[in-house]
Amino acid sequence: MKTTWKLLSLSLALSLSVSCGAKKGGFSGKSEESGAGGPSAADLNIPVTIGDRKAVDVLCADGPKTLADLNKTDFTAQWNLLCTNGKPSALFAELVQNAYAGSGEPNVKVVQKKVGELYVTDINIAYAMRVPLENPTLFADLKPHDAFASGIIEGNSSLSLKVASRKPFPGKRSVEQVILEYNLTNAEGAGIYDKRRTEFNTYPLIENNRDITVSAENLLDAETNDSYHLAQGLLIGMRAGDGKSYLIFVNQLVVKNRIDPDRMERTLLTLNKGAVKNLAKLFKY
Repeated sequence: MKTTWKLLSLSLALSLSVSCGAKKGGFSGKSEESGAGGPSAADLNIPVTIGDRKAVDVLCADGPKTLADLNKTDFTAQWNLLCTNGKPSALFAELVQNAYAGSGEPNVKVVQKKVGELYVTDINIAYAMRVPLENPTLFADLKPHDAFASGIIEGNSSLSLKVASRKPFPGKRSVEQVILEYNLTNAEGAGIYDKRRTEFNTYPLIENNRDITVSAENLLDAETNDSYHLAQGLLIGMRAGDGKSYLIFVNQLVVKNRIDPDRMERTLLTLNKGAVKNLAKLFKY
C-alpha cells in the first residue's frame, strides 16, 4: 500500500507551567466547559456519503467501536466530545464551521477543563483545518512532520517535536505507527523541562476506503512521566466533497506537578495555533 495511507497525528496539546509541587489528586475543584451558543449539529453540511449513509454518521456510529477493536487505549472521552448518540455533536459542527482555511487566526479552543484541589489539571483542546486535498489519505505525501523540523515558536513559547521511529503496517490494521518525542522548552518566556513520548497509529475507518481516517495517539511513559498522568488524542481526517478535506483534532492532557493552570491553558492555545500555521505552509490555498 502506498504512503498515501499515512496520516500524521499532531495532537499538540502541550502541557506547561513553571512551578511544581502538586501531588496526584482528584477533580473536586474548578471545572469549565465551553460550547454554548455555537452552531448545532443540524448546521453540519458535509455532503460525502458512504453507501446510503452520511460519512459523518458513519464516523460517529461506527468509529468508537472500530477503534476500540484496533487500539487498546480508551478514547471514549474524545469520542464523547465529537459525537452524541451516534451522530455528530454540536462541537463537531462548530469545529468544521470554524476550520482554519489558510488565512486569519486559527480557531483553537479549550472545550473542557477541570482543575483538582492539588493542581492536577485535565484539559481538552480542539480545532480543525480545511485543507486542499481530495481525500485525507494524501496528507502524508506532503511529509507533514517536516513542518516541525525547526520546532514551533509562537509568542514567547517554543516546542520541539522529533520523530523517534516509524513502522509501516505494524498490525491491527494500522497503516503506520510513529513514536513522537515532545520537548517543551519555553513557556511564555520561562525556560522549563517538559518531555513526553507518544505513539500514534493511523487507521482507515473502513478498509480500502479513503473518505475517513482516524489517527489515535497515546502516552507511552505514563508510569514514569513527571508531568503527565495522561496525554492522548484523536485526529479525524474526512473528505469534504469539494476537492478538500477536513482535519479535526481533539486532544486531552491530565497534567500533574504544575500549579498554574491558567498559564498552562494560555501556552496550550498559543502553541497549537503555531502548529496550525506551520502545517498550513504545506498547502497551496
